[in-house]
Amino acid sequence: MTFEKVLITGTGGQLGSYTAAELAGRCALTGFDQRPGRAAIAQRIGDITDADAVTEACRGMDAVIHIAARPNIWSGTGEEIVRTNTMGVWTVLAAAEAQGVRRVVLCSSDSVVGFTVMSGSLRPPDYLPVDAAHPLRPTDPYAISKLLGEEIGKAFIGRGRLEVIVLRPVFVLYPEMEGEVRARAADPARYAGVSAGGPNPAGGGPAWHYVDPRDAARAFRCALETKARQGAYFISARTTLAPEPTLARLARLLGREVPVRRPAVYAGNPHAPLYDLEEAREALGYEPVHDRRSLLYPAGAPAIE
Repeated sequence: MTFEKVLITGTGGQLGSYTAAELAGRCALTGFDQRPGRAAIAQRIGDITDADAVTEACRGMDAVIHIAARPNIWSGTGEEIVRTNTMGVWTVLAAAEAQGVRRVVLCSSDSVVGFTVMSGSLRPPDYLPVDAAHPLRPTDPYAISKLLGEEIGKAFIGRGRLEVIVLRPVFVLYPEMEGEVRARAADPARYAGVSAGGPNPAGGGPAWHYVDPRDAARAFRCALETKARQGAYFISARTTLAPEPTLARLARLLGREVPVRRPAVYAGNPHAPLYDLEEAREALGYEPVHDRRSLLYPAGAPAIE
């Protein structure tokens, strides 16, 4: 591991916990959150918008993985989401820079593209697969907060004292959400929200993207190990959870086809995500290994009516 001392914000939450487990034994870890996490690592309690607490937590660190945030569109009012997520990124980056941290890995979201489930807010992709050069058109407060965080990261890169790598994970499919995604897959037309005891409705946007939390955690490790010093990368599984092939589903949802710049991606894997994973593979060495699609459709996907 290039970085010996690493601070992870958000270790009281699920993705932070998975990431701490992935990095265990590879470096000296410290967690930071409003409540202690389950990982057996040093813990600091505080709020990511508290500059003094974050600055103290960054002292002596070589790298920071910033995951702590309001994690989705259901996690607060628009004002709360934007304030917490945007100021959290600012506070962490400013503290890291002041303490001589070399690299910060930011947790953003695929929602910055604008392909959302929120009624009236969907912005279709211009082409497929969506790569780092694709225009970003966030519409909901969560997505806007994540794009603002990315822009703050770019500004700190420009100041010349920090390396900032941005990861854009899709919906992270935690075990507690399996019931919801199964309920949605069993009856997509009638699924209208939490119906199987999950904390939120099944996510992943209109294309039902997902990533296993173990793969998401591995992506953060890859972002620490890479020689790349900056960049934004989509993080997803190799497939979606939607029953029909990706291109067919998108055409049905939009009423038209979207230009495909690399047809081989979908010819070789009809259920490939909308997002380009080649960039993360080449720059970070990220390879998703956990396929939840086969668990959802053990006998094959149902026919689309």
